[in-house]
Amino acid sequence: MKSRGALRAVWLTLILLPLVISCRGAGPSPATMPPELPNERAQTAFRAAPASAFGNGKIAHVVIVMQENRSFDNLFHGYPGADSVNFGDGHGKKYALKPLSMTNAWDINHTHLQFLEDFDGGKNDGFDREISGFMPSCAYPRNHPSCWQFWGPSHLATAFSYVPRSEIGPYWTMASEYALSDRTFASNNGPSYTSHQYMIAGQANHVNENPFFPTPTPPPPNPWGCDAPTSQTTYLLKYGSAHPPAFSKQTGIETLGPYPCFTYATIADRLDKAGISWAYYAPTVGGINTGQIWSAFDAIWQVRFGEDWVRNVKSPETNIFNDIAQNDLPAVSWVVPSWINSDHAGSRSAKGPDWVGSVVNAVGESPYWNSTVVVVLWDDWGGWYDHFPPPQYPDPHTRAFEGLGFRVPAIVISPYAKAGYVSHRQHEVASTLHLIEAVFGLQSLGGADARADAFGDMFDFSQSPIRFRPIPTRIHARDFARQPPSNEPPDY
Repeated sequence: MKSRGALRAVWLTLILLPLVISCRGAGPSPATMPPELPNERAQTAFRAAPASAFGNGKIAHVVIVMQENRSFDNLFHGYPGADSVNFGDGHGKKYALKPLSMTNAWDINHTHLQFLEDFDGGKNDGFDREISGFMPSCAYPRNHPSCWQFWGPSHLATAFSYVPRSEIGPYWTMASEYALSDRTFASNNGPSYTSHQYMIAGQANHVNENPFFPTPTPPPPNPWGCDAPTSQTTYLLKYGSAHPPAFSKQTGIETLGPYPCFTYATIADRLDKAGISWAYYAPTVGGINTGQIWSAFDAIWQVRFGEDWVRNVKSPETNIFNDIAQNDLPAVSWVVPSWINSDHAGSRSAKGPDWVGSVVNAVGESPYWNSTVVVVLWDDWGGWYDHFPPPQYPDPHTRAFEGLGFRVPAIVISPYAKAGYVSHRQHEVASTLHLIEAVFGLQSLGGADARADAFGDMFDFSQSPIRFRPIPTRIHARDFARQPPSNEPPDY
């Protein structure tokens, strides 16, 4: 695996290659609707409580800010009252966690296979071995750890790191003034694509890795979903063992999967049916005027080729500032950063905390504050050490462990958040779905959202509303609004 920074010059050259793209993206036409797959519909008959039962009608707006690739131990090391550690285990050796700037160029492996290495059957001691590739003699090495190759001593302890507090002041301020969770897990045990599907659907149709291209690889960057070149494909996690067996059958095996354009139900279907407004604020990728948008909904056929794509998927992501200023904030919003404002390792940037702080300030300083909850969380662990072994749950259809992943931070910001509270109760990325369902009285999608809670212990709706105080940031909304687009996805 190479540092993304090392690939930047090549990418910028390749982006200039001509692309034939129709209005807001190319890909399958509506006439080529993908067949429905076995797990694409609701799994349970769970029904959310009426809207008045959660928040007593005090919440009318939910904003989900999804950042990139940080574990709890990496971002909130030493936070008072939270469960963090100073040392990590690596195959019998103790490693002291050391400060490492967000501007560091190295991007740690955070695939599903790396999760298996890090998790190590629950021992959580594999973070000192970062997968670099596969032995050429292995015909299909993904399910055989004996075929995995690892980076050498120079990267042996990179994962045992934490971000200096001086770089993430806005996050610590949000946590101390509102509510922080140290028991929130990624809903999947792999990287970003799958996590973002769990954020909108509570499932990913068993896709457990980022979509990829067989060689030769098309010019990057490419979106993940219905706008990708037709050669893009996926890996699925299935119940069973490799031959010879390397893991339990419940740990599962990776097999080649379909093109990442699906028709399973998402929370957008529920919101549309109920007449509840929503928007997904996301960056454009692939160059100016190409129309390709880095949105989880790009993988959902009925959204990508329906009215929602034009009406509800908004790019650039800085449109949220204007919508708030124009009193046009939807009832439900998702906000994802551009590459330069993500917390993704290898971005060489520490602007992410200021970006999130600016979004929170825009809400907090508006008339929306008294009726809003903002949830800030990170999609996966990014390869960084976390000492808490995540529980593993079998998928009800395949019986393979598709989650949970390692802990990620979650901050609940609201006039009704418990100020200074650290939650030790279990939450997950799909808790954001359950929160939306509970606030607006929507039926569950029946996936991980039915398993998850709604961050309920982090609220106190009987308290006097907290008066908003601006989060100190070094960069402000007006600066981000003027920032030129990077045209690169926040993950790849």
